[in-house]
Amino acid sequence: MSGPRAPDARERIAAIDVGSNSVRLLVAEYDPASGLSIIDELKDQPRLAAGLATTGCLNEAAIERAIQSLGRMREVCQRRGVRRIAAVATAAVREAENGPWFVRRVRQELDIPLRIIDAETEAALSYRSVAHHFRLAGARTLVADIGGGSLELIGAVDGLVELTLSLPLGAVRL
Repeated sequence: MSGPRAPDARERIAAIDVGSNSVRLLVAEYDPASGLSIIDELKDQPRLAAGLATTGCLNEAAIERAIQSLGRMREVCQRRGVRRIAAVATAAVREAENGPWFVRRVRQELDIPLRIIDAETEAALSYRSVAHHFRLAGARTLVADIGGGSLELIGAVDGLVELTLSLPLGAVRL
């Protein structure tokens, strides 16, 4: 299984979001003629950021829960015939001293191409998701995406992002 690129033929693809509180998997079939069709979803709550505020590191128990969750997701991908996985880690892994080590472990043990994304990329992806589901052309828009470890605010005019702001507010931090 390899990472992201635009498919040019019908294929099964997956996206994994490793957040501060939850890990989500979305498996889809992509057809160039008709687009994406969701065929499976899975969400787990390993609470990866538990204790991060006090230690600055992801704790061992949370790491093990996340590894187990990601292992189950990898099994779903294999069962569903997924050819490519795009996997991103957000605030908790981005901020943790041992975040890069966690990413290496996921890559080595599970062969999942996890990468840490910055706050601006996280905000842009949030906006793209909203824009996919709602008509935003011709409108001034403020999108707020609150996760476990951060709040992304995205301001756009006529579908073009003009401002992104990431704040250290989230369900795990409150």
